[in-house]
Amino acid sequence: MTPGLAVALVCHGRIVWPAGYGVADQAKGQLVTPATRFQAASVSKPVTAWGVLRLVEQGRIGLDEPVVGHLRRWCPPPSPFKAEAITVRRLLSHTAGLSVHGYAGQTLERPLPPIEASLSGEADGSFPVELLEAPGRRWLYSGGGYSVLQLLVEELTGRLFADVMQTEILDALGMTTSSFQWHRTAATACPHDADGGRIPKFCFAEQAAAGLVTTAAELARFVAAALPGPEGEPPGRGVLSPAGVRLALTAAPATDGRWGLGYGLGLTPSGDRLAYHEGANRGWRAGLALLPDRGAGIVLLANGDDGSAPIDAVVQQWIALTTPNPKYRRLRAAVLAIPAVAAVTALGLAARRRTQVEGWRPPGTLTAFATATRLWRGGGPRGRGGARPGSCPGGRPGRPRRPG
Repeated sequence: MTPGLAVALVCHGRIVWPAGYGVADQAKGQLVTPATRFQAASVSKPVTAWGVLRLVEQGRIGLDEPVVGHLRRWCPPPSPFKAEAITVRRLLSHTAGLSVHGYAGQTLERPLPPIEASLSGEADGSFPVELLEAPGRRWLYSGGGYSVLQLLVEELTGRLFADVMQTEILDALGMTTSSFQWHRTAATACPHDADGGRIPKFCFAEQAAAGLVTTAAELARFVAAALPGPEGEPPGRGVLSPAGVRLALTAAPATDGRWGLGYGLGLTPSGDRLAYHEGANRGWRAGLALLPDRGAGIVLLANGDDGSAPIDAVVQQWIALTTPNPKYRRLRAAVLAIPAVAAVTALGLAARRRTQVEGWRPPGTLTAFATATRLWRGGGPRGRGGARPGSCPGGRPGRPRRPG
């Protein structure tokens, strides 16, 4: 079961409906609201991408410039492949050939190690980041690549990654209670296992890959910022240029059209462009999606290991209701219908039974967020980036997980 779920909708670049369902803490009965803070897991990555692209637009580094020369605290271990071919673009698009799919995190008893300790495999729950393939050869999802970007941001700015992201991205977008530095407040939810039992909190040295803590309402600000605003504000909202946003939402080389810079990409059944990301930390699930050509978006945050099912169900319904199909033709219908869908989901009914979109079955290729989530479930070891289904943090056999 999923104890709590927070949802926010974006329409024409404006947040039109935030809501919370269920409880933030099963033991205390604390209710979820749009202001409840959740770990966003791998949904951290598109936010990180904005921070890195901002440094590119400021001229701190080139998008296709080798990054190794900027790294003083860590370098990739010896490999038959050329580390000089690792660039910002390839790191952002998961085409740098690097290992480490995701991270397990660590409990709060000890201070977080520096990111170079994680890159070297010396931190709890981490594996050494290695160059497994020639950079630019193909798409290979790598949380380790985003840890390299975290170090790069610190080397370029001389500041901690979380501080850079706070001033350059989060505060600039009005996400003032969000942070890449874990700290618990009274508004922070508690993580739960798949049975709804409370579990220990894990935090991450790998902040760029998995460390964002945010609310549904504030994460919706980030989604809205990638779209034209209701008063004619340009995409990027002054944090990125409109060209930078378009670049992030455009398929990068060697991704087979499936990935931009920080975002997964696809098409809905109606042919609309879709950008998305999802995430899974222990006790947390998250997802965001946007339809750039319709100015629409959605974010969902859950505080349970079973949260993927309600998130997938709501996103699938949102896609069906927001894009043309025989039954729903206007976004207004989606705005009116989604609260009911989310309410049912929060009660756990959608977690066990998905409603199929009328007249459509997911094809074998990546065409919608719901299809993408099925593809993710088939992979994801926590080590060298191979395809070992049914893995969980630390590489131990367990329930299949998605990038997180």
